[in-house]
Amino acid sequence: MSSETRPRGGRLRAWLRRSALAAALAVFAAPAPAAAWDARATHLGMVDRALLESALHLRWMAASELQRGLFTPLRVDPRRLTAPERRMLTAALQLGGLEALGGPGACPGLGAPLETQRYCVQGDLWELPALQWLQVGVLAELVPSARAVHHFVDRDDPLRRDFSDPQPRPGLLRLRQVRHNGGSAAALATQTGFSGQGPSVISFLRDEADPLAPPQMWRHLELSSTLPDPEARAHHLALALVGLGALLHVAQDLAVPAHARGDVSGFFSPLSPSPGDRGLPFAELARLAFGRSALPGRRTPDEVARARGIPLAGSLAEHLFGGAAPSKDPGALVLPEGTGYEGLAVFTARRFLSEASVPAPRFLDEDLTPEAAAAELLQGSRLDPAELEGARLHPWPALRGYIQSGTGRPLAAFDTDDDGRVRPYVDEAVYREQFVHLAPRAIEVTRSLLDWLWPAWPELDFDATAGNLDFAVPPGLVDAVVLVLRQDAAGARTIVRKVALRPGERNRVSGIPTGLGEGERAVVVLRARRATGEPLLLEHVLGGESKVYPVVPAPYVPPPAEPAAPAEDIEAAPVAAPEPEPAPEPEPELAPTPGTKGQPAKAGTKSQPAPAQPPARATSPKGQPAKTTDAGQASDATSPKGQPAAKPPADATSPKGQPAAKPPADATSPKGQPAAKPPADATSPKGQPAAKPPADATSPKGQPAAKPPAGDPGGAAGTPPSGKAKG
Repeated sequence: MSSETRPRGGRLRAWLRRSALAAALAVFAAPAPAAAWDARATHLGMVDRALLESALHLRWMAASELQRGLFTPLRVDPRRLTAPERRMLTAALQLGGLEALGGPGACPGLGAPLETQRYCVQGDLWELPALQWLQVGVLAELVPSARAVHHFVDRDDPLRRDFSDPQPRPGLLRLRQVRHNGGSAAALATQTGFSGQGPSVISFLRDEADPLAPPQMWRHLELSSTLPDPEARAHHLALALVGLGALLHVAQDLAVPAHARGDVSGFFSPLSPSPGDRGLPFAELARLAFGRSALPGRRTPDEVARARGIPLAGSLAEHLFGGAAPSKDPGALVLPEGTGYEGLAVFTARRFLSEASVPAPRFLDEDLTPEAAAAELLQGSRLDPAELEGARLHPWPALRGYIQSGTGRPLAAFDTDDDGRVRPYVDEAVYREQFVHLAPRAIEVTRSLLDWLWPAWPELDFDATAGNLDFAVPPGLVDAVVLVLRQDAAGARTIVRKVALRPGERNRVSGIPTGLGEGERAVVVLRARRATGEPLLLEHVLGGESKVYPVVPAPYVPPPAEPAAPAEDIEAAPVAAPEPEPAPEPEPELAPTPGTKGQPAKAGTKSQPAPAQPPARATSPKGQPAKTTDAGQASDATSPKGQPAAKPPADATSPKGQPAAKPPADATSPKGQPAAKPPADATSPKGQPAAKPPADATSPKGQPAAKPPAGDPGGAAGTPPSGKAKG
């Protein structure tokens, strides 16, 4: 039957079936829900590092006699939970991959094997360390994923209780919300689902009905210190940590430009050519690049020690929105006078662009300067004036490049579309630059929130004999009281006294229980409201002896700098003197062998002669004048047959009785040639003249002999070993 002849009721039923099928496909054919930072990798990695840099564990341990810390096991009783809390915890444990001990139905029956009993906790309770309950809260904040709607801030007015995403196609955004973020098919069919507007982070901070919102977190925190039953106190402390994890998740999301600028459309950006593969590229690149343990911006131990325990701001709202302009919206958040800290959301929104909040494409004249082109392109970007000052396009003119701030940081990339317009967008290089600045700041705000929520007790002076506790109450607290409790050996607590405090003064709390039995303790709980309105709850266990409990951690004291030595006192490093070369051992002297003309024979080893100072005139051994230089002086040496020779001394004669050339005072050669100056204790091997002998020494044939050195009488430096002179 054709559509023209089909009854009207049949056409209506067919349209309803097609609509239902389309809605079902839109809901169930969706990939993983879109989110900001990856919960299992980036969020938990930020929490891990913040806990290491905070003073939370140190303060818990110091205030509980080492009985409570981040690794203390805490049990949650499902029977004490409301229906929303139980659904939330069940889904968070299942989807988060955390293996808690016990839980409803964990205990096997009587016929089950004994090894299965190790996963059974008494009473089917959930048991996890305190640290992991905090991680459960980080994961539970996205169960269901539609909770991410209240993680956004209005880009024009961050203090509004709601926000709007000024995107052009609300119907498409509603469809994507249904497909990716767990919206209902009814909301899609009736067009009542999310379409670009929703409650902002401000609404989450005030929500009394949300089991993970801060109001419930503070209620659980108070019950964890004041309830009599120790199991009930552990139960509420675990739930307070779950709420704290959810709060940290929301705070860390404000370091994502799409959240801080109210850009919901950016969460449905295409991640690949596949039609349904959409999400936030910023979060996906952070997960792939850094994971959980390699987040950028790791601080040095000295930097961690300087900041540990000191919050950045005085209130929760100031951590997130400090520096925001006052809002005119009736339900907007009113920030009290703060410390001047620029909140995380304001810092992110003013300095970084997100996927869908970049300025619109524009036609730019190529004759513009790079600075003028950037100023025109960044109109309506809502960036801080400090980022816009000095911004330029690099390179310009060009088809593609980057928009750089005055400091050279890339704010966005640009290219040219088919119509010739310059189109800004965010690419991987810009994302990585954003990670370097935003991830460390999110970690620092997380650390600061932990230290702000559990500040340090002032120094406590406890007199166990008189039962008095003296300490200075910080100024600015409202309705400050101290609850004095007595804790028995089983851990049950009873309120003994309630003492009002005077802020800004030193107070004495008397009536502390004394004479406690074995295992009993006195506990004090400080309960007040901060000047900004947030609750303050601290507990401290007192021992049975008088003691002064110091502030934890102690104020940072930098290591003393080594004093620099005065310039005149600085001595140069001693230079090691070179080791003297060992003197050559003298060869054993042999008797000289007579030559053909009665002259001593040549030595077997001829040494290199050293140049000697020539005399003014020299003669050869046969009385001929020696060859002179151009300066009129004799040359350095003479040969036995008329060659120039050194001038001999006055008391020396040649082998044939002729006067020899006068050598220099320090050297002679065997045939009248100049020789190197020998040491005082050395002679030549075969009787050649050595150092100048003394006047009273003669050679075996009447020639002057060298003076033997001390310690060598008559040895190698004296006469030959045979004691005879050979011709």
